[in-house]
Amino acid sequence: MKTKVRNKNTLFSVFFEDSSHFIGGESYLKTKWLDIPKNKKIKHIFYRLPDGNHLCLKGYDKFFHMVEKCQDLTGKNKGKARIEYAYIMGLKDNKVTSYRITLFTKNNDRYKLGDIVRREFDINSDKIQKLNRENWRG
Repeated sequence: MKTKVRNKNTLFSVFFEDSSHFIGGESYLKTKWLDIPKNKKIKHIFYRLPDGNHLCLKGYDKFFHMVEKCQDLTGKNKGKARIEYAYIMGLKDNKVTSYRITLFTKNNDRYKLGDIVRREFDINSDKIQKLNRENWRG
């Protein structure tokens, strides 16, 4: 099977063990993550980064995705929401590897657009247990 992303705007592409695939949405507001079939084993995922390159996740038993939105409380953007981070995670052997991708750069922020922070968590950590269980796929 040839593994390629359908077009440059696709947020992610999921390839299953049965050689079928699923194409995600084209925006962080409409990702289509929850449309991924729950009953299919995922082989790997290509996830688009803000610069157009892709992060490939494979070798995990389950995968998780979410975006983090924040709302300005003051200033000219008061009341407006913006997406600051996207998270793509993989679970294997009771360890969750999290990739946090910066999507919005604040003034004087050390993280720039497209920066990736990789962290590992135990499956029983508070941060992982608080996640929406419905978002896990694989």
